[in-house]
Amino acid sequence: MLFREKKNRLFIGLELNHVNAQISFCSSEKPEPETVSLVAGKEQFAIPTVLCKRKGVNQWFFGRDAQKRSEEEEGILVDRLLARACAGEQITLEEEQFDAVPLLALFVKHSLSVMLLGSGVERPDYLMITVGQADSRMLEVLSGVGSYLQMDREHLFFQSHAESFYQYCMHQPEELRTHEVMIFEYASDYLKSYRLEYNRKTNPIVAFTTQKEFPDMRLTPFSEDEMSAAQQARQRDEEFAAIIGQETAERIVSCVYLIGDGYQGDWCKESLRLLCSKRRVFQGNNLYSKGACYAAYERIHPGSASSKYIFLGRDKIKVNIGMNAVVQGREQYYPLIDAGVNWFDVKRECDLMLESGNELTFVLTPLNGAQRRVLVMKLNGLPEEGTHMTRLHMALWFPSEERFAVRVEDLGFGSFFESSGLSWEQEVAVSQERAGGG
Repeated sequence: MLFREKKNRLFIGLELNHVNAQISFCSSEKPEPETVSLVAGKEQFAIPTVLCKRKGVNQWFFGRDAQKRSEEEEGILVDRLLARACAGEQITLEEEQFDAVPLLALFVKHSLSVMLLGSGVERPDYLMITVGQADSRMLEVLSGVGSYLQMDREHLFFQSHAESFYQYCMHQPEELRTHEVMIFEYASDYLKSYRLEYNRKTNPIVAFTTQKEFPDMRLTPFSEDEMSAAQQARQRDEEFAAIIGQETAERIVSCVYLIGDGYQGDWCKESLRLLCSKRRVFQGNNLYSKGACYAAYERIHPGSASSKYIFLGRDKIKVNIGMNAVVQGREQYYPLIDAGVNWFDVKRECDLMLESGNELTFVLTPLNGAQRRVLVMKLNGLPEEGTHMTRLHMALWFPSEERFAVRVEDLGFGSFFESSGLSWEQEVAVSQERAGGG
């Protein structure tokens, strides 16, 4: 497997969670993702998110090898790497302190080396990391991992599991997503679900997900006693069947995916019978990493679904933002930020001319059909009336999915109008309901 040709780019989707990691990859020439297995000929996709430091030397092992070395008392195990990195933890090993973020990055580097070994490639051309929730702290940690890997930010992407689910579904046969699609994820502590829905009355079609958690259906090991284990299995089967009935009642669900280690064993007989009635059901554990891989590929090679659908998940901007401006002598709407992109990916900069007045007007158009809003930003210090001709540099970004920020600097206009040296910054709520925060 060689990726030395410049035109044949390598795309990797990496799923990270607090317990395991998974890697899927594809290329420009072979766009269908494959998932890396640690054992040839077997679907052993999960890489435990752990490191082990050999005692007395600076040698590190990762994944199952790290667990084995720790069990054999060759080294010191460091587990929960993602959680510790997000917590900003300092880890003490043999009287030496280690920051958890570089340790997580070391784990990722070793994990990627499994598939890059022998390829002649040091790092992928494009890497998409998918995690449960892409909040501000998580993004800071993942950016630190990218820096350690020496990847340019333009080639490193992040997204949530919800978006990876959407991307995976969009690359499956259309009959599997004619109606709603669901995931029941039974891993870690308890059962979770994602539901993919569409609003087909819009153009493009808006896709969105809703997530539910079922903390009462905890993932606990069955008793070692055979009779007790059988009773626990029947009870778990009944609980899952009740949840399925509740979540699919009066809904048309085309397809269901079961992911996670919680389905191992033969306990879900009645619930599977109910689930398989009038719908397709698939079981596997590499959906998120494959969805991330599809998403990375779509960034460079957009497919037909990109123009027909727009995904509005929790991390997506749900309004178009622009200005009414004079462009090439004609007054028209000038787009600045398009809805449907991740809030943490937005960084828009441009220059504009202000011929008179001291106000900038922004137009916010929600995709949910709500009323369009007009926001005015006052540039205090500039004359309110008269012609003063100044060039402004404007930067826009999103501190969170609900708020966007604008920074404006007065650049003046050559030798005719000197820059005042003034700058202005304002942060506003995107939705009308939160606009009271200003």
